[in-house]
Amino acid sequence: MGVSKARVAGAVVICLLMLVGIVLMMRQGTSPRTSTTTAPEIARAPYPLPAQLAAYHVAVTDLESGDVALLGQTTLAIGGGPHGLALQPGGRYLWVTNSNGFNVWVIDLTTDRLAWTVPVGAGPVHIAFSPDGATAFVTDFAGTEVTVVDVATHRIRGTIPTPDGPHGIVMAPDGRALYVACPRGGALVVIDPQAQRVVATIHLQDGSEPFGVALSPDGRQLYASDLTFAKLWIIDVASRKAIGAAQIGLRPALVAAIPHSTRVVVADNGSGAVSIVDAAQQRLVATVPTGAGPHGVAASPDGRYLFAANTIGNTVTVIDANSMQVVAQLHLGMYPNDVMVTMAHP
Repeated sequence: MGVSKARVAGAVVICLLMLVGIVLMMRQGTSPRTSTTTAPEIARAPYPLPAQLAAYHVAVTDLESGDVALLGQTTLAIGGGPHGLALQPGGRYLWVTNSNGFNVWVIDLTTDRLAWTVPVGAGPVHIAFSPDGATAFVTDFAGTEVTVVDVATHRIRGTIPTPDGPHGIVMAPDGRALYVACPRGGALVVIDPQAQRVVATIHLQDGSEPFGVALSPDGRQLYASDLTFAKLWIIDVASRKAIGAAQIGLRPALVAAIPHSTRVVVADNGSGAVSIVDAAQQRLVATVPTGAGPHGVAASPDGRYLFAANTIGNTVTVIDANSMQVVAQLHLGMYPNDVMVTMAHP
């Protein structure tokens, strides 16, 4: 078996093991419904942060090793299956989903240590916060719900039923709508965060599997990747209707809007590349090879750099957003799944 085939086979095994683990936990009962301030962790030597990226803080989850890497700072071995990353408003706390279980970890970035373990639903993957930072919404990919968490108490406020397999999630800037992509359910839904219920389904194309979502910087357009048809859908938020789509690479995963532009970056998991789409023109403007299995993508807040976490390639690719050329290939971990970038000195 060739190296690439072996890596793909290994990735499939990891996914199956994750699914088995979740099923076993579900058979044993639901997760604890209270948070805890004690959690095992081991701080390891940090992966280096290149000098050209010194203006940024870069965090990466590793689904296979159980690490959360804060590049140039530390590597936290927290176990489980670190999957998605979300920065709590205020910037002090980093939330990390455990897709192998029923919890979210909260890391205090002032100490680079675990602060809390928060119970949620099965197989949590991504998080959105209310604009005031009081509430977190967590997609439970192994189930059919979004878990609502009180940020102050780290306790569950409730759950919101969704179509099967909620994955990508994003909050409207005014806090009046949540957009959730449910690939197994073949649906892109709109949730009223106050009423805590689905209020609309946005039709894309029969057979679509929406996976990742992002909003334009002005909040007027919603972007959704489509696993089935290899498209990035462009949706008018006001009418809740698709107004166009760009053809991109195979099995597109997560999506990020590029600040100060009309462009969007998409991880083409099946193509080993990222697509850069001009949403205003509704067309693909560049395809940039990254490494095998890109899943998570991020744009730096100043719009200068794009980042892609390559699960099978064991790398994070850094791309100049203007030239659309690779400027660094960071080798780290065993299965880097998601990446988040913030300014080091906001």
